[in-house]
Amino acid sequence: MKKRLWICVVASLGVSACGGPKELVIQGNMTGLPDSAKIQLYNIDTEQDLDSTWAIGGCFQLRGILTEEPQSIWLSVSAPSASKTFVLWLGNERVKIEGDFADFPYRMAVSGSKYQDQKQVFDALTAQYDRERDSLVLSVIDVLDDPQHEQEVKKVSQRVSVIDQAVQKIQEEYLFAHTNTYPGLSYLKFNLYAYPKDTVQMLFDRMSEELQACSWAKPIRTYLETDRVSMDGPFFDFEAEDQNGNRVRLSDFVGKDGKYLLLDFTSAGCGPCIQANKEMRQMVDTFSDSLQIVSFSIDYSRENWQQALKRDRVCWTSLWSAENADRRTVSIPYRVQAMPTFFVIDPQGKIIHRWSGYGKGKFDEEIGWLKNKE
Repeated sequence: MKKRLWICVVASLGVSACGGPKELVIQGNMTGLPDSAKIQLYNIDTEQDLDSTWAIGGCFQLRGILTEEPQSIWLSVSAPSASKTFVLWLGNERVKIEGDFADFPYRMAVSGSKYQDQKQVFDALTAQYDRERDSLVLSVIDVLDDPQHEQEVKKVSQRVSVIDQAVQKIQEEYLFAHTNTYPGLSYLKFNLYAYPKDTVQMLFDRMSEELQACSWAKPIRTYLETDRVSMDGPFFDFEAEDQNGNRVRLSDFVGKDGKYLLLDFTSAGCGPCIQANKEMRQMVDTFSDSLQIVSFSIDYSRENWQQALKRDRVCWTSLWSAENADRRTVSIPYRVQAMPTFFVIDPQGKIIHRWSGYGKGKFDEEIGWLKNKE
């Protein structure tokens, strides 16, 4: 990660003479921001650190090169008083961010990005709900497991659920009324499975060639081009890289030695996945006669996948595909919406069970019958 110091008198933002910046450049001016504050820029879509610096007199500058536009970017500010994060939609643009740290991220003035301009209109529709939700969550975050606060937590959870439903309705109405926008595209990308395929096709057809060609549209095209797996139907085969660098296919493992196969969709940053991995290390022996495990990482970054394998001491086959990171070519046919998600495939290649999430005793509950099955 690059680290630099910038001061407000820095005015040149490296604009190309041929029609605009060749990189993302963010100039910040934030009152109430202490000089000790660290500013970081992280690309959510590609799981990459772009830049970092420290504020001087409330000012900072950050740079990064985006290979595709737009990208979802985290701007994180860490100060002694608080750490806050702002999600932006940006391209290789010259962007200014102004405001007061006390109001960050809700009342920031952001200019210079055509993508963020649309996002700000979209975010304004639910801003009141978003602020209330954040406030409610923060009010109970430290007492979630305290029995004395059980009723308080329950009341907050109920209100959060109402807020989430209201926000979803507002965003869905926006999608159908303003389909040909980046917010419309983004919402559809993250809610593909909420609609029949013909509805997704209809919405996608309303979008401009620019939207249909951008990176956010790739999962939608994959969804439209791919049939989903079904319970009691055949598994979806795919090619990927294993942790030893070999190119393999899922079919290489299905039915091997007459065993059932547990296909696990996981991610390096997923807390429940990390917890599940601890029990799965034991399962390699407990279920040795009847079951083999194959994990598939949905991580964009190969490096993050490899680091997670070492951290979690994975002792079974783990797979990763750069193509899935780009278009979700594996996770979409399996309609994976959360991690971890598990599929049980019988020796004949039929999907016989599926569940999502992990908790203590979950594996015994879902597949305990497979222990030492001959």
